[in-house]
Amino acid sequence: MTPFDTALRLYRRQIDAIKVSITVEMERISTLTARTEAHEVVWREEQAAARALPFASDAWAARMRQERSRIDAARSEAQTRLEQLRRDASAAYGTMRSIETAAERWQDDATRTAALAEQAGIDDLSAARAARYEPRGRLA
Repeated sequence: MTPFDTALRLYRRQIDAIKVSITVEMERISTLTARTEAHEVVWREEQAAARALPFASDAWAARMRQERSRIDAARSEAQTRLEQLRRDASAAYGTMRSIETAAERWQDDATRTAALAEQAGIDDLSAARAARYEPRGRLA
């Protein structure tokens, strides 16, 4: 247990939440890309049919262009959000790694301090034991 554990948990949760958000945005982009492709198919089919029949299709073409524009804008917004989420994830991961490094250093210092205290205790016991076995006149 280190004093950094709470911060680490916080950043791990934040990174997990960002991962979920990235997945959602990627799915949204995938869906919008599929809608764009379907829109292109319908556009081509309807244009071919409009050429074959003598109907005015200006209103329909305007509506299709507007729909395509709306899909493209939504995909662009999703791409922008995805890029921001990736930047956020990168920053959070960097901070988390820094905290992990500090926690490891703290743990190493605590282990080293405990080992030094244990060694000092052993040295004291050894010195006391050696002092008991030394003849009294030879201690100097």
